[in-house]
This record gives sequence, C-alpha cells and structure tokens, in this order.
Amino acid sequence: MESYKEKIKQYGNNIMVLEEEIDLKLQTEYLKESAVVKKEIDQTQVLKDKNKLFDDGMSLNEKRKLLTKLASINEVEAFRTLEAYRNKPDKSLMEWSVLAYQESKMLLQSTLMDKPPLFISTGLGGKGMKLRYFVVIKAQAKKYFTDFQQQIIIQELDYAFNKNKAELEDLRFFGYFATITALVPLETGLKKLFADIIKSCNEMGDFVDTGMLITNSAKPTLNQIKKAIDSSNKK
Repeated sequence: MESYKEKIKQYGNNIMVLEEEIDLKLQTEYLKESAVVKKEIDQTQVLKDKNKLFDDGMSLNEKRKLLTKLASINEVEAFRTLEAYRNKPDKSLMEWSVLAYQESKMLLQSTLMDKPPLFISTGLGGKGMKLRYFVVIKAQAKKYFTDFQQQIIIQELDYAFNKNKAELEDLRFFGYFATITALVPLETGLKKLFADIIKSCNEMGDFVDTGMLITNSAKPTLNQIKKAIDSSNKK
C-alpha cells in the first residue's frame, strides 16, 4: 500500500483512470491482442482502412482487429478515428472501443509529455482522480439493521465521505448487510476510511461487524455476498 501511495505522489496529476466499468477478463484479452498487433503492423495500410470501422458490411471481428491496430499507431488521425467510433460504436464492441481509445490517448500523451502518464484500470472504473469501489458492511450476528441503525450508517458515510472528498454513488440495505458503491480519491486510505466509519457507527450501539468486503474488480451478486458472509462467519 505504501509503495502504491508513493507511486501516486510521484506522478502527481499525470495519471489517467479508466472511467468505464469493463470486465477484467476483457481488459486482459485486449492487452494480449494489442501486444500481438504491435509486433507486425502496416501503419500506412491501417490508416487507409480506418473508415471501414463505420462500414456496416465489415464483420465485427474485423472491426475489433482494426480498433486494436489503430490504437497502436501514434498519429492524431488514428486517435480521432477511434474517438469518433467510440462515440457511436457497434453495441458488442463498445467496451473494446473504449480500451482502444484509451490506449491511443495514452500513446499520444506519452509523446507530448516528458514523463508518460500512469494509467490505472480496474473492473469498476473510476472518475477523474478517484476509483470506484464496491463495499459490503454487515451487522453483527446477522441481525437486521433497524431503521435507526440505517440512519446512523447514512450519516457516518456522509460525514466521512465529505471529509475525504469521496462520492457515494449508491447505498442499499439488505436486512443484515448493506452495499455501498463509492468513488474514493486515489490517495485516500480505503481500509482506514471504512474502518473509521464502522468505528463511529459502533460508538452509537456496537451493531456493525468490523469485517467488510471491498472490491474494485466487479460487483458481486447478492448470492455471492451472502455466501461470502456465511464463509467469514464460520472462520
């Protein structure tokens, strides 16, 4: 965690965060295909073919390859093409077009800056200099949160988030647990933030379990959350 914070300090504002929520498996798939494309690419031909992205007669698989190739070319022409397609992509290639656009943007910026930007991508994305997290807090002994306890949680979240410049996007209560989707600044200590929130809640009645689930990879289903809670209770 300390090395992560140090890296954030080193790059300052020269950081790019992938804002969209894109499955990590797809991101890995894109990176692998991008690496293959870079080994052998005819830039002149790719630029000649750029408008085929907007051709309804071109197969989606060919468009996908062309997106990856364009993203590997350090030219404004390629970037603008990807930008235009990203604004109106084929539905099944929407996420792929976002990844290609981001790669192209980074490639251009790296040539304009003394130091290439640090690119941060997660499954849940982010906004600006904040990453999106999915958090689950649970009641002690699986007792349902009362209306009064729910209000305490809401108030403590609001106070802590305002203090740390975090943004609450979604909060839902499901009996004995609550799910939180939030944007948290890169430099904020995430575990400490929520540990402090739980501590403050418990000063009003000791009703929140100190264990929590935090992820920025993907939003688990309710069944997955319940299984995770049952598993942690057995330990």
